Amino acid sequence: MKQLKDGSRAVILFNRGKSETEVSVSWTELGYPEHVSASVRDLWAGKDLGKVTGKYAAKVAPHEALVLTVRP
Repeated sequence: MKQLKDGSRAVILFNRGKSETEVSVSWTELGYPEHVSASVRDLWAGKDLGKVTGKYAAKVAPHEALVLTVRP
């Protein structure tokens, strides 16, 4: 996780396993309160993933990663 100038966080979700698995990050891990609604954006796909409260989770293919920003 990296804090950006605008207060958002850059997050990388890795799957180092041999099969697809769900990987998640909670807002408390990012230093945000659990009740906060935050916008999540997939930076590699250039796609907004919507507003999420508490945590973000996604299925990640084996040996792949997602690069996200999380902005309250």
